[in-house]
Order: sequence, then structure tokens, then C-alpha cells
Amino acid sequence: MFEDLTLFAMARKSMNWLAKRQEVLSENVANANTGNYQAKDLAPLSFKNLVDKDTAVRAVTTNPMHVSPMVEPVRFETLTERRPEESKPNGNSVLIEEQMQKIGEVKSNYELAANLLQKNMAMLKTAIGKGGGS
Repeated sequence: MFEDLTLFAMARKSMNWLAKRQEVLSENVANANTGNYQAKDLAPLSFKNLVDKDTAVRAVTTNPMHVSPMVEPVRFETLTERRPEESKPNGNSVLIEEQMQKIGEVKSNYELAANLLQKNMAMLKTAIGKGGGS
């Protein structure tokens, strides 16, 4: 029922991505002492991928004398460069401090998405008269 609502679908996709990223980061930490192991991460989740194409608001020209709307999408690119001194002598590129920082970000973002879902569910319950609030 709620899966059809854009906010809930976006939160679900975000939480699934965060859970998968947690797996990858945990694997990095588990292999911190494995020779030649290269740290991995997921490609960043973009807002564009979260929103269904069906729900996008499109700009249209309402008068032929108006300038036609042309909006270029903003693209973000993440580059990860390793300096030679960041690798261990055994070729391992896992930096525990960096992995722990990323794990903390995942935890915070997951809690944020869960709280957002909880508050929106409470608002919906209040709106339909079933109580809510928390």
C-alpha cells in the first residue's frame, strides 16, 4: 500500500542501498590484513535514481513566445585516489579509520531514513484518524 507513495519508495531504495553499502564496508574491515586486498565501495546513490521517471515534474512551454525549458542534469562524480603511502607493505589498501568513518555515515543516514519513514507513517495515521504521534 505505502510502497506506491514516492517518499516511501525513495526511503526504501535508500535504506536498501545503505544496507548493501554496510555489507561492503564490513567486508573491507574484515579483510584489513589480507594481502593485496583493495578496499571497495558502492557507487553513490543519486537522487535521480531514487525518483521514478513517472513522478518527475516536467517543465513545459505554455506559450510559443516563451523560451523553451532546457534543464541540464547536474552530474556528480566521485573519484578515489590512493597515494602510495596509503597502501600497506602487503598491498592492502584498507584504511580502518576511513572505513569506520564511512560506517558511521551509513549508520546516521540509515537512522535518518528510518526516522523519516516513522514520522511520515505517524502523519498518515493522524490524517486518517487512527492516531499516531510519537
